Amino acid sequence: MTLPYRQDGEALTWSRAIETGQRLDFRAWDIRKERTGVHAQVEIACQGAILGWSNFNIEKDEDRLRLANSAHKHLDSIKQIYPSTFLKNDLDQFCRGLDDAMLQVSAPEHMEGAIERVPPTFILTPFAIEGGGTILFAPPGRGKSYTLMLMQVCVDSGCDKLWPVRQAKTLLINLERSRESVRARLGNINEVLGFPRRRPIATINARGKSLTDIVRAAERFIQDNGIEIVFVDSISRAGQGDLNDNQAVNKIVDSLNRIAPTWVALAHTPRSDETHVFGGVHFDAGADVVAQLLSEQDEGGPLGLGLNITKNNDTGKWPMWTAALEFNEAGLINVRRAKKGEFPGVEGGKKMTLRETLIQHLLDVGPAAAQEIANDTGFNRSNIAQLLSQDPVFIKAGRLGRNQLYAVRDQAS
Repeated sequence: MTLPYRQDGEALTWSRAIETGQRLDFRAWDIRKERTGVHAQVEIACQGAILGWSNFNIEKDEDRLRLANSAHKHLDSIKQIYPSTFLKNDLDQFCRGLDDAMLQVSAPEHMEGAIERVPPTFILTPFAIEGGGTILFAPPGRGKSYTLMLMQVCVDSGCDKLWPVRQAKTLLINLERSRESVRARLGNINEVLGFPRRRPIATINARGKSLTDIVRAAERFIQDNGIEIVFVDSISRAGQGDLNDNQAVNKIVDSLNRIAPTWVALAHTPRSDETHVFGGVHFDAGADVVAQLLSEQDEGGPLGLGLNITKNNDTGKWPMWTAALEFNEAGLINVRRAKKGEFPGVEGGKKMTLRETLIQHLLDVGPAAAQEIANDTGFNRSNIAQLLSQDPVFIKAGRLGRNQLYAVRDQAS
């Protein structure tokens, strides 16, 4: 006889009523077929109190016996009414049907079409579809991280200064930058949007780690705190291997789809081509919205940003979104929607020059050496060093070991 399993999130559960009125719950999740048999994480609880749990091959009798005996020791007053042989038999029956029950959960269904047309719903229009994934891509140093954090704070606070948003709980997964850098940017972003500088956002700071390293902690936090949308900086640092390998790309996208109800992630471009995401084609295939971020900046003027959707599912065509970010030596001081025609290079899809890239990169990260800039931007180090030493917009800003640091003149103290 098949047990009446219940689906509880990603787990399958069955309950046994005891004569005393108490209830035992058998619960299993992470049910998977491996070379040696069906494995799962199984726990036994009484009235919500966990009696025992184990991650094991559920087809092995000795492993089931070990878990049953361990759990039975904690039953106390009902041991006589419900002996260990009863518990072992119930665990046997529960484990025996798990694989079939899991297959039934995943079985096809006869699904009818919706009676009415239902337009997509957005958390942040038109870039974050509820229940979908979004990739924003551009070369390093173009303002991607600022754009991502602006999106997060707007959604988290319900601020519609830059985009129409639905307020929702958010999480930032920072794989790219130091904690101090993120704190500095967050304070500036809060201020320019009209909030106290110390207004917090939920953040996992994991620079130097991979998405795999923190995915379980992220999943737990998302479930426990009702997080609706996750922002990731960046999938290029996700650490799943060669990003030109479609299997590695699939792992990244699968991880995001599993842990995040809705997600927005940054990605870099190949050094030789700014028109698509660096890595396997499954980045584009795995996202519902893909948007290219374009930048433009004249000397002394604001940084112009444009977001142009290059791929979407069910959202229709949207005009390019443009904004202006203003900086001084202390970082971001203002953000606003751009005026039509204010940034013709962005609106025309023009690439940033080397000079424009260096100005924005140094405003973005602070004083840096030529080799570091070359590593981050992909431009030739000799060309960078020559421009830094000859163009008056750049000044020397101290040394770090043997390396000469440069900054934008308006940044100098």
